[in-house]
Amino acid sequence: MMIKQSQIFTALAMAGLLSLTACGGSDGPAAQSPQASPPVATVPPPTPVASTTVVDFSKGIDGWTASVADYTEGTEPTATGYGWSALPAPLAGKHGYYLASRNNSDDVLTFVKHQMTGFVAGAKYALTFEMNYATDAAAGCFGVGGSRGESIYMIAAAGTDEPKVVKNTDGNFRLNLDRGNQAAPGPQGVVLGTQGVEDLSCDGGSWAVTSRKSTDAITVTADKEGKLWVVLGTDSAFESANAFYLLGATINANPL
Repeated sequence: MMIKQSQIFTALAMAGLLSLTACGGSDGPAAQSPQASPPVATVPPPTPVASTTVVDFSKGIDGWTASVADYTEGTEPTATGYGWSALPAPLAGKHGYYLASRNNSDDVLTFVKHQMTGFVAGAKYALTFEMNYATDAAAGCFGVGGSRGESIYMIAAAGTDEPKVVKNTDGNFRLNLDRGNQAAPGPQGVVLGTQGVEDLSCDGGSWAVTSRKSTDAITVTADKEGKLWVVLGTDSAFESANAFYLLGATINANPL
């Protein structure tokens, strides 16, 4: 039987191709394995640092809101008033955050609150406070349920969540943080001192600027955005009206 020449060439070509495949291919460059991606650099979290915030209410009260707490239905404080106001003589020409309320429950918290920023998210801080204010409450006087000078306590508090007045199961409307009560501090609050100033008249009518501070610290954790809340105000056992002017505060935050 005769085999055509073209059929021979085709068979030889197929044999050669099979041989190259079996030996691993041609003389071209070998296929390279995919290379691993370079490691991603890990950015360390920011380090908390100590800071001091100075609050000056003589320049305004933007970002601060006022309210009252520590009462029941039917004993809500009356004669309440809040706002940025000029100070009375002899302090005329200055301004402050005016806060007023009448205590109808033998216990009323009059306060302002503000959210502070610039902290490291999730970090713990120890906060200490100094408060500056103007008052006409004298020390060493008498009063209903106590005196304005000795029975009204200057307080500060701090927490991660926004302080809100909520109704408890016992019917009392209180802040949703444990700042304590009157002269007793709490885990989230400190007592800076009492309101009264020496050398003022028990009859009132004269005003003085003073300050109160405490080295007792409040431990608070900044939220996921590096923010926390602070509270400044008075907790009163004086069973009548009280008014004063918050002038400012110094808040020291030290990382723990």
